[in-house]
Amino acid sequence: MEKRNFDNWDLKPFFSSVVGSDFFAYLDGISKLLEAQESIDLVSLSGENSLEVVADFINKLEELEVRLTHVICYVECVRAENVANVEAAKAQNKVELLESRVSKLNVTLLAKIKELSDSEFSELCKIPSLLEARHTLERMRFEAEHSMSAELENLVSDLHMTGFKAWENLYEGVASSLNFFVEDSHGNRREVPMSLKVSLLEDRDPKVRLTTLENSNAAWMGVSETIRAALHSISGYRLKLQSRRGYEHFLEEAAFENSLKRSTLEAMIEAVKANLEVPRRFLRLKAKLLHSDKLGFQDLYAPIDFVEGETKEKKYTWDEAGELIVEAFNRFEPAFGIFARKALDEHWIESEVRSGKRPGGFCISSTVLNQSRIFMTFQGNLGDVFTLAHELGHAYHESLLKDLRYYNHSYPMTLAETASTFAETLLGDYLLSQKNISKREKLDMYKRRLDDASAYLLNILMRYIFEVAFYEARSKDEVFSVAELNELMKETQLQVYGDTLDHQRLDPLFWASKGHFYITEVSFYNFPYIFGYLFSLGVYARFRQEGESFRKTFVELLRLTGRATCEEVARESLGVDLSKVDFWQESVNLVAKELKSFE
Repeated sequence: MEKRNFDNWDLKPFFSSVVGSDFFAYLDGISKLLEAQESIDLVSLSGENSLEVVADFINKLEELEVRLTHVICYVECVRAENVANVEAAKAQNKVELLESRVSKLNVTLLAKIKELSDSEFSELCKIPSLLEARHTLERMRFEAEHSMSAELENLVSDLHMTGFKAWENLYEGVASSLNFFVEDSHGNRREVPMSLKVSLLEDRDPKVRLTTLENSNAAWMGVSETIRAALHSISGYRLKLQSRRGYEHFLEEAAFENSLKRSTLEAMIEAVKANLEVPRRFLRLKAKLLHSDKLGFQDLYAPIDFVEGETKEKKYTWDEAGELIVEAFNRFEPAFGIFARKALDEHWIESEVRSGKRPGGFCISSTVLNQSRIFMTFQGNLGDVFTLAHELGHAYHESLLKDLRYYNHSYPMTLAETASTFAETLLGDYLLSQKNISKREKLDMYKRRLDDASAYLLNILMRYIFEVAFYEARSKDEVFSVAELNELMKETQLQVYGDTLDHQRLDPLFWASKGHFYITEVSFYNFPYIFGYLFSLGVYARFRQEGESFRKTFVELLRLTGRATCEEVARESLGVDLSKVDFWQESVNLVAKELKSFE
């Protein structure tokens, strides 16, 4: 049997193509359902049966979102596999118009929910068809209480693309146009696009890493005034809108979006700050292994040659990677392994190395098909195997919810990484348990895990602290110059990384190069990663304690993620209080244990 180095996904279960009659008929069906909903005057509705009409409106809106999500999933996949596909871009535009109409229906619904008294809202939640949507309804109630009039909210929706979102689009356009020169230790010099920066910072050649940081920052500096304007405009727009919607602090909305309390967020951050020496200790050791006193910012994710001159890494075929993952999942729960095998055999994954693909990876799901699709680029290295395991974890999470209503599939970003990170840990432990694993492979495994730990506990913490300081200042109408933003970023890096970084080799323009600061759909696109990482470690620690009996708890936990807050999920499934530092400390202790093994 020929060894395969990739697989292509099968999108035929969705539609024949983005220009197929079945695709257009599906869009037309959504549009007709929208017309029916748009004809209902929900706001002026009153009378004896008005709550039943509202309940019917909610159920039909949910069905619209199911259908819309199905087509969004398909178009997202088609666009990702070939970014130059003009027909897919046209299809996406059609879908975005439908999304805008659904958004306005949600505005109408929130306006109606805002009018309801507490007793009326309680009665609405008791209507049989809505009994299993209580969590979603309570979130709607909170959102309704933090909304303006329907007229103003619809105006915000209309202006979103040309106002708020336009700054994000500008940022992406500028970023994609930037190139810079990189030079290796032999004096070879070449021009590369900005999209290669992250991978070049993992290059073995220190000269490549250094010139990547220096020259990419020179490119960013050339457009820094434009990027500064985008950052100020996004933050100013968001803060003004939050104020009009009644939020008392900018973190209040971010916490709500992630279904947790600010007290929980603060307890987690407190625990991470109290344990900075754990990841710092790893970085000091890494500097020694790289024959340096301290790391430059460009060295944070540098590879390490544990045996002098040995640079060859083990390569895996596509089929080998799949078998490893299935076996690793089987050791925890046979149903997890069976699911992974199904996804592989039914070609849910796009992994070919070819030009024209979007960079990065994702997992996206359709509740119409009860299937997921995974996008990645597989080149055979260990990191790719872990990426595949990670995305299969996302798909498995979604599969466990297939018998629940659509609203109960909407879990927050904080809990979205639980199954995926858990899957990576399962794979890592399985590989470490192999009798034929070499010392080099073991060291590579620990190094990979500790690189992740330093990213979550230092790099992402740095982003959070910087963004909090920036928003605190912006909430007081302060404006930063480029030099002041650079200085704030350097101060934050020194605060978080301490003495592990060379003060002369920081990254002052990280505020410009990190696209997460410019995402308009959500604010504070950073702390959910810390939460997801530490929460999944805590879940895995419980598995190590309880063994096979934990399987049922794990499934119940994942099934609860779209029906409860983060605190409720943790309390009901694990019996822990996330607002206490103790849980987070136990997760950090696992990192410390891995560091000791590596040392």
